[in-house]
Amino acid sequence: MKRSSVSLVFNIFLGVGIVMLIITLAILFSVKKFNDSAVKTSGTVIDLIAKGGSKSTTYSPVVTYNDKAGVKHRYVSNVSSSPAGYNIGDQVEIYYNPNDPDDAKIAGWREYFGALITGLFALVFGLIGLGYHIVRKLGHSRKERLKQTGQLVPASFVAVDVNNIVSVNHRHPFFIRCEWKDPLTGITHPFKSGFIWSDPSPYIDRDKKIDVYVDRNNFKKYYVDISSFER
Repeated sequence: MKRSSVSLVFNIFLGVGIVMLIITLAILFSVKKFNDSAVKTSGTVIDLIAKGGSKSTTYSPVVTYNDKAGVKHRYVSNVSSSPAGYNIGDQVEIYYNPNDPDDAKIAGWREYFGALITGLFALVFGLIGLGYHIVRKLGHSRKERLKQTGQLVPASFVAVDVNNIVSVNHRHPFFIRCEWKDPLTGITHPFKSGFIWSDPSPYIDRDKKIDVYVDRNNFKKYYVDISSFER
Protein backbone atom coordinates (compact mmCIF):
# COMPACT_ATOMS: atom_id res chain seq x y z
CA MET A 1 0.00 0.00 0.00
CA LYS A 2 1.49 3.34 -1.03
CA ARG A 3 1.38 6.42 1.18
CA SER A 4 -1.02 7.95 -1.34
CA SER A 5 -3.39 5.01 -0.80
CA VAL A 6 -3.22 5.49 2.97
CA SER A 7 -3.95 9.19 2.53
CA LEU A 8 -6.90 8.28 0.31
CA VAL A 9 -8.39 6.10 3.06
CA PHE A 10 -8.18 8.93 5.60
CA ASN A 11 -9.44 11.44 3.03
CA ILE A 12 -12.51 9.23 2.65
CA PHE A 13 -13.00 9.33 6.43
CA LEU A 14 -12.67 13.11 6.35
CA GLY A 15 -15.07 13.33 3.40
CA VAL A 16 -17.67 11.19 5.20
CA GLY A 17 -17.27 13.41 8.26
CA ILE A 18 -17.88 16.54 6.19
CA VAL A 19 -20.97 14.99 4.54
CA MET A 20 -22.33 13.97 7.95
CA LEU A 21 -21.71 17.49 9.22
CA ILE A 22 -23.64 18.96 6.30
CA ILE A 23 -26.52 16.55 6.97
CA THR A 24 -26.45 17.49 10.67
CA LEU A 25 -26.65 21.19 9.85
CA ALA A 26 -29.47 20.52 7.37
CA ILE A 27 -31.45 18.63 10.04
CA LEU A 28 -30.91 21.42 12.56
CA PHE A 29 -31.99 24.04 10.02
CA SER A 30 -35.09 22.01 9.15
CA VAL A 31 -36.03 21.65 12.83
CA LYS A 32 -35.56 25.36 13.47
CA LYS A 33 -37.52 26.32 10.37
CA PHE A 34 -40.42 24.07 11.38
CA ASN A 35 -40.39 25.31 14.99
CA ASP A 36 -40.34 28.96 13.96
CA SER A 37 -43.52 28.60 11.92
CA ALA A 38 -45.27 25.91 14.00
CA VAL A 39 -48.19 26.34 16.37
CA LYS A 40 -47.45 25.19 19.90
CA THR A 41 -50.02 23.34 21.94
CA SER A 42 -50.21 20.64 24.59
CA GLY A 43 -51.00 16.99 24.01
CA THR A 44 -51.56 13.83 26.01
CA VAL A 45 -49.76 10.51 25.65
CA ILE A 46 -52.55 7.95 25.18
CA ASP A 47 -50.58 4.87 24.17
CA LEU A 48 -47.14 3.36 23.67
CA ILE A 49 -46.54 1.36 20.50
CA ALA A 50 -44.06 -1.47 20.92
CA LYS A 51 -41.55 -2.02 18.15
CA GLY A 52 -39.75 -5.33 18.32
CA GLY A 53 -36.11 -5.49 17.32
CA SER A 54 -33.54 -8.26 17.10
CA LYS A 55 -32.21 -7.48 20.58
CA SER A 56 -34.81 -5.41 22.39
CA THR A 57 -38.24 -3.81 22.22
CA THR A 58 -38.58 -0.03 21.92
CA TYR A 59 -41.64 2.14 22.44
CA SER A 60 -43.05 5.09 20.49
CA PRO A 61 -45.52 7.43 22.19
CA VAL A 62 -48.94 8.10 20.68
CA VAL A 63 -50.16 11.62 21.40
CA THR A 64 -53.51 13.32 20.87
CA TYR A 65 -53.86 17.10 20.68
CA ASN A 66 -56.33 19.72 19.50
CA ASP A 67 -55.60 22.31 16.85
CA LYS A 68 -56.82 25.92 17.02
CA ALA A 69 -60.19 24.91 15.58
CA GLY A 70 -60.68 22.35 18.34
CA VAL A 71 -60.21 19.37 16.01
CA LYS A 72 -58.48 16.42 17.68
CA HIS A 73 -55.44 14.90 15.98
CA ARG A 74 -53.38 11.82 16.64
CA TYR A 75 -49.62 11.75 16.32
CA VAL A 76 -47.27 8.74 16.52
CA SER A 77 -43.66 9.69 17.20
CA ASN A 78 -41.08 8.30 14.81
CA VAL A 79 -38.58 8.17 17.69
CA SER A 80 -38.76 5.10 19.88
CA SER A 81 -36.72 4.17 22.93
CA SER A 82 -36.20 1.50 25.55
CA PRO A 83 -37.27 2.03 28.21
CA ALA A 84 -40.14 4.19 27.03
CA GLY A 85 -39.44 7.89 27.19
CA TYR A 86 -43.01 8.68 28.29
CA ASN A 87 -45.80 7.24 30.38
CA ILE A 88 -49.44 7.05 29.35
CA GLY A 89 -51.13 10.18 30.61
CA ASP A 90 -48.06 12.39 30.34
CA GLN A 91 -48.65 15.94 29.10
CA VAL A 92 -46.26 16.95 26.32
CA GLU A 93 -45.70 20.06 24.23
CA ILE A 94 -46.63 19.61 20.58
CA TYR A 95 -45.54 21.63 17.55
CA TYR A 96 -47.78 21.33 14.51
CA ASN A 97 -47.89 22.82 11.05
CA PRO A 98 -50.71 25.41 10.90
CA ASN A 99 -51.30 24.51 7.25
CA ASP A 100 -51.41 20.81 7.99
CA PRO A 101 -52.25 20.11 11.67
CA ASP A 102 -51.51 16.40 11.21
CA ASP A 103 -47.88 17.32 10.54
CA ALA A 104 -46.60 17.47 14.11
CA LYS A 105 -43.89 16.46 16.52
CA ILE A 106 -43.17 16.44 20.22
CA ALA A 107 -41.07 19.38 21.39
CA GLY A 108 -37.86 18.66 23.26
CA TRP A 109 -34.41 17.20 22.75
CA ARG A 110 -35.78 14.12 20.99
CA GLU A 111 -36.58 16.19 17.90
CA TYR A 112 -32.83 16.62 17.56
CA PHE A 113 -32.18 12.88 17.76
CA GLY A 114 -31.39 12.58 14.04
CA ALA A 115 -28.95 15.49 14.23
CA LEU A 116 -27.36 13.88 17.30
CA ILE A 117 -26.70 10.64 15.43
CA THR A 118 -25.33 12.26 12.26
CA GLY A 119 -23.36 14.73 14.37
CA LEU A 120 -21.73 11.84 16.24
CA PHE A 121 -20.74 10.22 12.93
CA ALA A 122 -19.41 13.58 11.72
CA LEU A 123 -17.31 13.91 14.86
CA VAL A 124 -15.85 10.40 14.74
CA PHE A 125 -15.11 10.28 11.01
CA GLY A 126 -13.95 13.89 10.94
CA LEU A 127 -11.55 13.43 13.86
CA ILE A 128 -10.05 10.29 12.32
CA GLY A 129 -9.52 11.93 8.94
CA LEU A 130 -8.39 15.30 10.28
CA GLY A 131 -6.27 13.70 12.98
CA TYR A 132 -4.26 11.79 10.38
CA HIS A 133 -3.44 14.98 8.47
CA ILE A 134 -2.57 16.89 11.65
CA VAL A 135 -0.23 14.13 12.83
CA ARG A 136 1.33 13.92 9.38
CA LYS A 137 1.83 17.70 9.26
CA LEU A 138 3.41 17.76 12.71
CA GLY A 139 5.62 14.83 11.79
CA HIS A 140 6.74 16.57 8.60
CA SER A 141 7.60 19.76 10.53
CA ARG A 142 9.54 17.75 13.11
CA LYS A 143 11.40 15.88 10.37
CA GLU A 144 12.42 19.06 8.57
CA ARG A 145 13.54 20.66 11.82
CA LEU A 146 15.74 17.68 12.66
CA LYS A 147 17.21 17.59 9.15
CA GLN A 148 18.16 21.24 9.45
CA THR A 149 19.41 21.39 13.03
CA GLY A 150 20.07 17.79 14.08
CA GLN A 151 23.22 15.69 13.96
CA LEU A 152 23.48 13.23 11.07
CA VAL A 153 24.66 9.79 12.18
CA PRO A 154 25.22 6.67 10.04
CA ALA A 155 23.12 3.89 11.54
CA SER A 156 23.47 0.20 10.83
CA PHE A 157 20.49 -1.83 9.63
CA VAL A 158 19.09 -4.27 12.20
CA ALA A 159 15.75 -5.59 10.93
CA VAL A 160 12.43 -4.93 9.24
CA ASP A 161 9.46 -5.41 11.55
CA VAL A 162 5.69 -5.18 11.25
CA ASN A 163 3.48 -3.08 13.54
CA ASN A 164 0.59 -5.45 14.30
CA ILE A 165 -1.30 -2.87 16.36
CA VAL A 166 -1.89 -0.31 13.60
CA SER A 167 -4.06 -1.36 10.67
CA VAL A 168 -5.39 0.57 7.67
CA ASN A 169 -7.63 -1.18 5.19
CA HIS A 170 -6.60 -4.51 6.80
CA ARG A 171 -2.91 -3.79 6.15
CA HIS A 172 -0.22 -3.44 8.81
CA PRO A 173 2.70 -1.07 8.29
CA PHE A 174 6.37 -2.04 8.26
CA PHE A 175 9.16 -0.14 10.00
CA ILE A 176 12.95 -0.38 9.98
CA ARG A 177 15.05 -0.88 13.10
CA CYS A 178 18.60 0.38 13.05
CA GLU A 179 21.26 1.45 15.53
CA TRP A 180 24.33 3.66 15.91
CA LYS A 181 27.21 3.31 18.37
CA ASP A 182 28.48 6.63 19.64
CA PRO A 183 32.29 6.45 19.24
CA LEU A 184 32.79 8.93 22.09
CA THR A 185 30.66 7.24 24.76
CA GLY A 186 30.47 3.70 23.41
CA ILE A 187 26.68 3.79 23.88
CA THR A 188 24.57 2.11 21.20
CA HIS A 189 21.43 4.07 20.33
CA PRO A 190 18.48 2.15 18.77
CA PHE A 191 16.20 3.84 16.25
CA LYS A 192 12.88 3.00 14.60
CA SER A 193 11.71 4.47 11.33
CA GLY A 194 8.28 5.79 10.54
CA PHE A 195 5.68 3.53 8.95
CA ILE A 196 6.29 2.07 5.49
CA TRP A 197 3.19 0.67 3.78
CA SER A 198 4.99 -1.87 1.59
CA ASP A 199 7.74 -4.28 2.54
CA PRO A 200 11.05 -2.39 2.14
CA SER A 201 13.20 -5.53 2.52
CA PRO A 202 13.94 -5.97 -1.23
CA TYR A 203 15.27 -2.40 -1.43
CA ILE A 204 17.58 -2.49 1.58
CA ASP A 205 21.34 -2.95 1.26
CA ARG A 206 22.23 -4.47 4.62
CA ASP A 207 25.80 -3.17 4.36
CA LYS A 208 24.77 0.40 3.58
CA LYS A 209 24.36 2.90 6.40
CA ILE A 210 20.99 4.54 7.06
CA ASP A 211 20.87 8.28 7.65
CA VAL A 212 19.43 9.24 11.02
CA TYR A 213 19.08 12.83 12.20
CA VAL A 214 19.18 13.16 15.97
CA ASP A 215 18.70 15.96 18.45
CA ARG A 216 22.15 16.55 19.94
CA ASN A 217 20.63 17.19 23.36
CA ASN A 218 18.15 14.31 23.35
CA PHE A 219 18.83 11.15 21.35
CA LYS A 220 15.24 10.06 21.88
CA LYS A 221 14.26 12.73 19.34
CA TYR A 222 15.32 11.56 15.91
CA TYR A 223 14.26 11.01 12.32
CA VAL A 224 15.21 7.94 10.29
CA ASP A 225 15.47 8.86 6.62
CA ILE A 226 13.52 6.12 4.81
CA SER A 227 12.79 8.06 1.62
CA SER A 228 14.80 5.59 -0.47
CA PHE A 229 12.82 2.62 0.89
CA GLU A 230 9.29 3.92 0.30
CA ARG A 231 7.49 2.64 -2.79
